[in-house]
Amino acid sequence: MTKLIIKSQARELRKNGESIKDISKKLKISQSTASLWCRDLKLSEKQINQLLKSKENNITRGRLKGAQIQKQKRINALELARKEAKRLKRLTNKEFFIAGLALYLAEGSKKMDRAQFTNSNPDIINFMLRWFSRFYNISRGDIKYTVLINQIHRERDAELKKFWQKYLRLKPENFTDIRYIKTVQKKNYSNHDKYYGTFSFRINKSTHLLYKLNALTARLLYLA
Repeated sequence: MTKLIIKSQARELRKNGESIKDISKKLKISQSTASLWCRDLKLSEKQINQLLKSKENNITRGRLKGAQIQKQKRINALELARKEAKRLKRLTNKEFFIAGLALYLAEGSKKMDRAQFTNSNPDIINFMLRWFSRFYNISRGDIKYTVLINQIHRERDAELKKFWQKYLRLKPENFTDIRYIKTVQKKNYSNHDKYYGTFSFRINKSTHLLYKLNALTARLLYLA
């Protein structure tokens, strides 16, 4: 039985109100593993009360209550972070330009003959496409795109192309290919069907633009 299947069973047991300890015994996994797999699942008040009643001593009850307290702390911290993030307002042109330079410094090519940017986050890719359009008048037709992904996703070829084309509003002719990488997959991931690889785009005839970007990003490091 694969780890992915065991994880799925553990989460299903937790959704049904099973304790971490019972899940650990039933599936023959450690309590720490069961807890990690199920930490994002929220039990109903009724399920929590049932677990409290089923415990044999106050120590176990205390642990369960402590876990709920810690979970609530994480929820509160996430909510606070979201509220603080909302304080950010729309970027000015100058802020947008600097943000794009910083991203290019981190994820852009420096030594090729063309400007190229690579990332697996669709929102970051979209951000940089808009950045190149606004500051360097680069249209999406001036760009060639490639997706890099493990060979175990080969059967999803059409799905991968459709996702990136739709999300980024690309034309099929802009795609060069999907490159399948032959590496050993050491883990089974529950988000297998939700992963769309690493996206890379190269700007045609952009050697001089690359010179500018290299100079600007190098300068950026000395301005802080």
